[in-house]
Amino acid sequence: MKDGWAAPAPDVAEHIRATAERMQGTLDELLAEIGQQLAPDTPEAPTDPVMAQEIAASNRDTVGRWVRANRLRPGRPVPADLTAQILDVARDMVRRGVDERYLVQGYWRGHNLLWRYWMRAALAEPAPPEVLAVSLDLAARSMSRFVDRTLAGVQKHVEHERDQLVGGMPARRLETVNLLLQGAPIGEERASARLGYDLRRRHLALVLWHAPGVAEQGELESAADAIAEAAGARRPLTVAAGISVLWAWIAVPGRVDTEVLAEALAATGGNARAAAGMPGDGPTGFRLSHQQALTAQRLTFRMHQPPRLTAYEDVQVVAMAAHDEDQAREFVAATLGGLADASPELARTLRVYLQEDCNAGRAARRLYTHRNTVLNRIARADALLPRPRPGRGLQIGLALELQHWLG
Repeated sequence: MKDGWAAPAPDVAEHIRATAERMQGTLDELLAEIGQQLAPDTPEAPTDPVMAQEIAASNRDTVGRWVRANRLRPGRPVPADLTAQILDVARDMVRRGVDERYLVQGYWRGHNLLWRYWMRAALAEPAPPEVLAVSLDLAARSMSRFVDRTLAGVQKHVEHERDQLVGGMPARRLETVNLLLQGAPIGEERASARLGYDLRRRHLALVLWHAPGVAEQGELESAADAIAEAAGARRPLTVAAGISVLWAWIAVPGRVDTEVLAEALAATGGNARAAAGMPGDGPTGFRLSHQQALTAQRLTFRMHQPPRLTAYEDVQVVAMAAHDEDQAREFVAATLGGLADASPELARTLRVYLQEDCNAGRAARRLYTHRNTVLNRIARADALLPRPRPGRGLQIGLALELQHWLG
């Protein structure tokens, strides 16, 4: 007996091990259900798609750790799950102002779902009633203790992180940026001084990110610098919005060619992706450009193969038209008819063809194919439309953009 925890009898240990083996096959289903339970449908939930990925990875680590421990050492105490990944997610929640209730509720919702799946798996494993009773009792105590201690450690880390944020330049910069983004009445000169960045200028906002755990340290900052240089600007204002997300603002002299910015980002290599707003003047432009970049970022998470850099000006119409997603999908289905479910190359070809003002030669160059191939695909696409294309290019073009960005 250690720490008041008696080792289980061999038959109980074997039943717990078999239950854990069975649980391994349902982890993906369980984690998907946990993700639905923690979906951003409450004021406390984060809406950042990258943070959602980080939370999902954290859930997988926590649940998987407890199940694996009971497969390898059935019925033994499982140490609290305080990995760097878990603590980084908690830190990001503090810095992004996510309500701590979301964190606490998340752990206990996950606990309840894990117990439901565990009990189902345990009942599916044959065992005498007395063995099953002891096995379930031991698993329940183990699970509660694991969640209790993990959550206590995470909350302690959250308190420490909150104390760290009270002072220091990064904290003041983040606080000032958040005030500006909320439209708070903070003086332009005062805010500029606190940021070390002139708010009187014309601003292009960027949101840069990478998948959790796939980038080198400093990669997002380097990518932001490269984009700023391509825009003919000085070093950008940057704020770490998470372990995998960076917010940036560039003071640009005038119009910006986003294709040039995309080329600069691609030239950096690495895994960084970016979304860009449209340039705007003063504190209002600072805020609106950032909101636009966030909208563009969210749309990229709907795509199977998003571009390295997504500009809001390229998705503005889609963002407005997709405000009611159910209606948007009905519009796509009614407008495209059979084309909506046909080979993706037909829809892609017609989309590019319409973007190029129905010029087959220019469309062929963009698609890296022959002009006759484009014309053949257009004819096949036209045959699938429920109504003739002439005079309906605007509606069809919008439907194709919605399908491209929303999937």
